[in-house]
Amino acid sequence: MFKLKGTEMNTQQATSLKDLQARYPYQFKDPELGIALAKGWVVVFAQLCADVDQVLGQDKRGFHWSQVKNKFGSGRFYFQFTGRQPDLRLDIQMPGGVLSQVVPFERRIRSDQDRSFEQVKTAIQRLAMLAEVATKRVCLVCGKEASQDAGTGYVLVLCPEHRAQRQQPEGLHPFWETLRDDKDDEV
Repeated sequence: MFKLKGTEMNTQQATSLKDLQARYPYQFKDPELGIALAKGWVVVFAQLCADVDQVLGQDKRGFHWSQVKNKFGSGRFYFQFTGRQPDLRLDIQMPGGVLSQVVPFERRIRSDQDRSFEQVKTAIQRLAMLAEVATKRVCLVCGKEASQDAGTGYVLVLCPEHRAQRQQPEGLHPFWETLRDDKDDEV
């Protein structure tokens, strides 16, 4: 169990990206959307989608995910608002870990509406960062409590069972979930 936005969440809850797309279609409207998310992290992303929906309320403001992926051993959740320039996200890998910085796109706040937008955007950035931190403690294969494992290259977050499986000759079974049309699966 872990907490995101003050609520305790069961990391064993089964949810798929297709379920999330059906529940929050506006969040997945970007035709260039790239999602490759570890199956064990879908529950973290599901909570993030629900929290974002709650922050946005009735006015969705053109919010949508632009990319969801694994980077430096944790999830990355990038988003945009239609018609607005996204902020720049910098991730720098250092010996002691990864330094992440959001560089805001320069905007002039001219009205209460602009101020409200900035507050909503900042709240969503905070939620995305909390979800990214949460993925550092959740096995990307099964969703159980885990820690980062550099293993033989890529940093992966694995529980003891999947850490041991990674060391076996056959390695880990596929654990990525993507959003694609069914026709993409045809050969």
